Amino acid sequence: MNFNMKPRFIFKSEKKQILELLKHYGIEDLPYLLVASGKEKIRGYSGILSTDEIIAIDEAIGIELIGAYFFHNYENNLRLSTDAIHLLKNKITKNIVNINEKQAKEWFKGQDILLSKEEQEKLKEESKTFKIIQYKDDLIGTGKLTEDRIVNYMPKERRQK
Repeated sequence: MNFNMKPRFIFKSEKKQILELLKHYGIEDLPYLLVASGKEKIRGYSGILSTDEIIAIDEAIGIELIGAYFFHNYENNLRLSTDAIHLLKNKITKNIVNINEKQAKEWFKGQDILLSKEEQEKLKEESKTFKIIQYKDDLIGTGKLTEDRIVNYMPKERRQK
């Protein structure tokens, strides 16, 4: 997928490719209009305006952004944003890593989660890709699993001070 700098709509064939990538998280459908923005960012829009109305507004006054930031495309690996996780929580069924209270506190401070030897052993068969981080019943973020840690992608503005 090649994303231009000007926001553009993502239609059928490209949305199909994105849905294939989202199966990594167990997501089978995405009831949002998708908009590519920037190089690798994809936004989701669920408002009442049609694509024709959005295009007309864009032509008249210009639209820089529309919708919520959903995911970032890293060479055909999608990292879900915190907002997308909350909006899609009922659709996410795969690639979830549960963490404990101590790890959750570290996570909210923006720290990577260092895995114990036991946790490393438990997760060694897992693919070293993006995972949804879960604490108790809450999905709290997206991280990248490596051999000994889960790399934190929590935006700085959302971290606990």
